[in-house]
Formats: sequence, structure tokens, C-alpha cells
Amino acid sequence: MHIRKHILAVLSVSLMASTSAFAEPVKKEAVIVSVNNSGINARTREGPLTVVMTPTTKIQEMKGLVRKETRDAKSLIPGLIFTVEGDQQGSAVTANEIQFKERDWRAAIAAKGGTTAEFAELRKAIIDGQEYEIRDEATVYFPSGSAKVADQYKGELRALAQKAPTYGNYRISILGFADPRGNAEANERLSQQRASAVNNYLRQTGAIQPGRVLSPSAMGEGTTAPGEAVPTSNDEARRVVVRIVTPKGQLTQ
Repeated sequence: MHIRKHILAVLSVSLMASTSAFAEPVKKEAVIVSVNNSGINARTREGPLTVVMTPTTKIQEMKGLVRKETRDAKSLIPGLIFTVEGDQQGSAVTANEIQFKERDWRAAIAAKGGTTAEFAELRKAIIDGQEYEIRDEATVYFPSGSAKVADQYKGELRALAQKAPTYGNYRISILGFADPRGNAEANERLSQQRASAVNNYLRQTGAIQPGRVLSPSAMGEGTTAPGEAVPTSNDEARRVVVRIVTPKGQLTQ
């Protein structure tokens, strides 16, 4: 009996040593499929990959070429492209470090909708013109003091709404503007009312999923949308710019 136990113990130690010997340092790029309490289910070009996280696993977000910020596991969401460094055994990697790019995180947030805070950050990035491509756009002009969408623009807005889903992972950005005459605060409110009026009309078309329309934004007076020409008259300044945008580097299925 003692001999049998001794043999089993030796076999167990040998198996552990053999398994340890088979672990090798790796650095792999993958995309997150799902996340659970113990780690990440991911996919590489070669196939499925399980990433095991430990209390010492470093999670870092790359901003630009060299700047890094430490993040927690909540930042790891489905659709995120990331790089893992660690020890691989079979199809599992025990992660020493996980890195992802800020633009890839934004793309993943756009794909899943995100929390209120995440969605606000996404909206700001789109307004600032960071990491997003304009696929199509329309401009709605308003009479002085008005926030009513004129009939002449409704056909163009319906066509834009119907076209939006053809771009896959899209969002609708709605920016309202006012001319520089009058009180600046009143113009800010008016630009918000105009953006909200266009937003309401787009939603009524039934062609756009509500979660894909970013909250309409008041840009006030004297500002422009990213890449937009400066208005040459007050008539051109009283407007709402509607854009279909998609994130650069978005995950394609």
C-alpha cells in the first residue's frame, strides 16, 4: 500500500514538472469574446484562447504611442482587441500583462452601447473628431429664432436614416448651431432645441435603433463640426449637422 502511494506521488510530481516545462512565454493579439470571473474567452487568428488573470496581472490602456494608463478588469469588454503577454499552456495563457489601445476600447464601446459614462465619452470623441470616420451627412437649416424642421429637409433626413444601418457598427451624431446674433446663452438653448428637433424626427422614421443615436449636442454660436467649413453667413450658421459615423479600427465580423 505504501509503495503504491509512493508511486502515485512520484507520478504526480513528474506530471507537474512536465506541465510546467511545457509552459512558454508568449505575446498574442486577440479579441475578447466574453469575460467571466476567472478570465477572458478570446479568439486569435489561430483559434480560441483562454486568458487567465491573476491578482498580479497588469491591465494597461495605450494612449498614443508611449502613454499608458492603468485600468481595471471592467475595461475588458467583448469586442475589444488586446495584446496579452504571459505563459501559455495549451490554449490557455496566464496573463502577466494585458494591453489595449484607447481607440480599440472606443470601438468596442460603440459596438455594445456602453454605460452612461462610457457613452458620454464616446459622444465627446465623435464631436471632437477623434478616431471616427464620417460615412454620410446632412445639414438642416433654420429660420432665425426657429427650431422647427422644415418640410424641405425631411426627405433628406429619412433617406439618411434608412441608409445608416448599411454601415454596420454606426452611430448618429447630431450637432446644433446658432448664428452669433443676440444673447450667447439664448443661442446655446436654441441650438439645443434645433438638435433635439432633428433627433426627434430621425427617431420617428423608425429606421434607426434608438441606442445608435447619440444625445443631440448644443454647439452654440461661432463653432463648427470637425472638418466642416466655416459658415459664410448667418443663414448658414443656423443649422444642425447630422452625421453617420463609424469607429476607425472597428471589429468586422
